[in-house]
Amino acid sequence: MPPRRAAAAAARALRVPSTSPSIIAISDSDSDAFVPPDTEDEGADDVPSASSSSSPPHIPSDSGSDPDTGKRGTKRKRTIPCPKLTGKGRGNGRANGSAGVDIEDCHRRPHGIEYHDVDAVVALQQKLLDWFDGVRDARGMPWRKRYDAAATVEDKAQRAYEIWVSEVMLQQTQVATVIDYWNRWMAKWPTISDLAKADLEEVNAVWRGLGYYRRAKSLLAGATVITGSDEHSQRLPSDPSALEKDVPGVGRYTAGAICSMAYGVRTPIVDGNVHRVLTRLLGVHATQTAPQTIRFLWDAAETLVDALPRGLSRGIAGDWNQALMELGATVCRPVPTCGECPLRDACHAYAEAEMATPPPQPKGTECTLCEPVVGEMAVTVFPMKKIKKGSRVEHEAVVITEWQSEDDTRWLFLKRPEKGLLAGLFEPPTTPVAPTDAADQLAAGMTFVTDLLGDVEDAFEEHSAIGPVTHIFSHINMTYHVQRLVLRGNRPELKNGQWLSLEEVSDANVGTGVKKCWASVYGKWGEGKVGNFKVVKPKKEPPTKREKKKSVFKKERVKMVNEEGGRVVKKVCMPAMPKNGVSVKEVKMEVEVVVLDD
Repeated sequence: MPPRRAAAAAARALRVPSTSPSIIAISDSDSDAFVPPDTEDEGADDVPSASSSSSPPHIPSDSGSDPDTGKRGTKRKRTIPCPKLTGKGRGNGRANGSAGVDIEDCHRRPHGIEYHDVDAVVALQQKLLDWFDGVRDARGMPWRKRYDAAATVEDKAQRAYEIWVSEVMLQQTQVATVIDYWNRWMAKWPTISDLAKADLEEVNAVWRGLGYYRRAKSLLAGATVITGSDEHSQRLPSDPSALEKDVPGVGRYTAGAICSMAYGVRTPIVDGNVHRVLTRLLGVHATQTAPQTIRFLWDAAETLVDALPRGLSRGIAGDWNQALMELGATVCRPVPTCGECPLRDACHAYAEAEMATPPPQPKGTECTLCEPVVGEMAVTVFPMKKIKKGSRVEHEAVVITEWQSEDDTRWLFLKRPEKGLLAGLFEPPTTPVAPTDAADQLAAGMTFVTDLLGDVEDAFEEHSAIGPVTHIFSHINMTYHVQRLVLRGNRPELKNGQWLSLEEVSDANVGTGVKKCWASVYGKWGEGKVGNFKVVKPKKEPPTKREKKKSVFKKERVKMVNEEGGRVVKKVCMPAMPKNGVSVKEVKMEVEVVVLDD
């Protein structure tokens, strides 16, 4: 076979067809079953890593060399698309950092599905439980309590409510932030029955600042369902399936957390932290959101829970689940501290990356779950990096509308729809605009307000553009183009919206973006007068000694052309070099006269 055909055949042989099903979207009600956080892989590429010990596959040269004669042609470094990265649900080369990579950097890691067995982890389960006993209270989480098998049904149901609130708050929010909010929430609504009596305005007010207000709404809806049904007797169900089915916003993860920790039920959990821990322990390098990946990890988690000792009456499943989460949150982080891990000896990722121990060859069929690793082998390549979608860019005009009378000032606020972004929160009149000039945006803002209030020409006092305010949501890069509209006279009645006093504005449930816009007009949230704040200009840093010296010795030529005695001369001003012991400030300018030829 000619060398070029041999090379092409070898390259084709490396391309393993994908057998993964398509990636599916996870519904809102089930989103907590497993949604890897967006920040999970941040900083992973900066971690030093050990190279894999496996050799790159041999590719015949396409330079025309003949191995039988020993003659060598020009040697060229070949690149090919990484194999097995183009099928549905399998991602592409960019998921690992490159779409076309050097073949030497592509690690196929051939292994059988038996490589992902949990036996080595089962052998160290008690070691992880002992580790968790030592760190259980380290982060001061008030909802984390030891399971009491002798507790009454009512006491366990109360624990279930406390855990439910904490788990919903912890979605996309750090523990340190949640602690204060959880304490305030439990002080206001200590039981699920108390919460069911609240309204959405009250719930949003306590939730203010946590973001993702849909979570607060789901807690209120869930409490209403539980207390309004005779089937549940004012208690969250102890059956994970019933909990997931009957309570709005509860998915498989939250149901597992509540039932294992509050009721002692043997049921697994897989959240973002547990996903990262299991993929590293079991050496799984697969598309994170692919259905077969999620299914495999849940099955592995269930096997580990079933393997725990029985008959101890200690709620061991809840302890095990919390131990896995704590390990992922504090040790097996995106950039891990493997030296502190109690499960390091059972970790395939550590063995491959740090100990240069490749997976054993498959005993039978090769694993179809895993993707090849592109780039240098490291613990941080597990789990497989997600393809990050770019945030969309949006622009909105925010018209902060004042209606001034002789003795009062009110501001116009509207309530957002009950579904969608910032559901149910208040905001000034806001409308989408194009990123054009300020005049067009002012016109769009005035049109929107006129549609709300009718003709305001007689009441018009002032309408000015304040400037842009940027606010970043998880999936939107928003630019608010803030405007101030001042009207005088009698306030019209509103079909939609409310005229709020300054005190009512301060107490209103608004998003952080609205507070930023308000502060751009009045200085800070809660103020209502323009011009009562100072714009603090950043102080200019004084020049360093090096910069001062450089400015003095910088050669500056000043061209001065004169005629002296019939000759044209050019004068060049240059600094004189200081002598030893002379300060820079004492340097004087000397004039060098250069005679130019006619």
